[in-house]
This record gives sequence, structure tokens and C-alpha cells, in this order.
Amino acid sequence: MKDINFKGKLVMIMGPPASGKSTLASEVHTELKKRNINSVFVGEAATDYIAEYGIPNSPNDQMVIFYKQLNKEKMFLDSKDYIICDSSSILNYFYFRSLFGSKLSNKDIASINHLQKEILKHINTIDEIFYVPAMSVYNEDDGIRFHNKNEIEKLGTWIKSYLEIENIKHIDLSNVDMVDRVESIIKSLIK
Repeated sequence: MKDINFKGKLVMIMGPPASGKSTLASEVHTELKKRNINSVFVGEAATDYIAEYGIPNSPNDQMVIFYKQLNKEKMFLDSKDYIICDSSSILNYFYFRSLFGSKLSNKDIASINHLQKEILKHINTIDEIFYVPAMSVYNEDDGIRFHNKNEIEKLGTWIKSYLEIENIKHIDLSNVDMVDRVESIIKSLIK
């Protein structure tokens, strides 16, 4: 019989493109599995969206991706001990917001407020957030990324600032060597 009070731990790896989020999340998931812990890896909804529809270039695209990601994150809450996400629905806010100009219409403001409200409601379901910065060296033409180095650095600054401004509890892995990040996350999760 399923425990109705059971809730898996929702774990987010957050950072800009080219930060190694996917690799890190996958390795954390694999390490949990090796320890016989009931874990699932949740990939980015944006990757599927881009494969099917191309680069998201409108607020509507980002809204669709946000809800797809949010649903993926919540899908395993009652069946897995750990849900390891290589992205976060929160990240869509930055892509979403960057698609508006500096002059906002009332509809723009309503859309932005709606997404911000949904994110803030969702924060309470997230158990751990780990921030990772962009790698210092990466291939801009890897067939996946559509951001240049300056855009990636800007996104990294926005993400980190947002977490701090909104007082969202997170662990900053910027000063943790890349080879030690998996174990650092595992230690934080399994206390």
C-alpha cells in the first residue's frame, strides 16, 4: 500500500547553458542508483521542444516549455525517493523574460506576473537547489547551444542573482571542483 504522505525529494541542478547541468544531474542519479536509492533523472523539456519545433523565440514558446518542465518535475513525486532535474522550470523565467522589450504592455506584465507567481508557488515543492556556473571552456558550436559566451555569462549572473534576491535556499557549487561536485551533492542529499 502506498504511503499517502510520501513525497520524493525534488533536486534541481541550476545554471546557465554550458554549465554541465545535464552531465552532473545524470551522474548524481547514477550514483544514487549505485547506492540502491530509488531515483529518477528528469531531463530538460526545452531539449525536446527544440528538437520538435526549433529554437524557442517567443514568450509563448517559453510558457509551453515552463509547463512541460513543471509537469516533468512533479510526475515522480509520489513514486521516487529522489527526482534529479538537470534543469528547472525556474530557468524558463530568464529565457521568457529576455524575450520582452523594455516597454511592457499590460498583457506582457500579466504574463510575466503569472509565470513569476507559478515559480514562487513551485519553490515550496523543491527540496534542494544546486547552482553551477558556466564552464570556462566549452564548444559554442556543439549543435545544442544557441547562446554565445556573453549571453551564457549574462544568464548565469541573472540566475544566481535571482536565487539570492528571492531568498531561495540553494547551494552554490562555484567553488567546488568539477570532479568533486557529484560527491558534494550526494553528501548534501544523504545526511
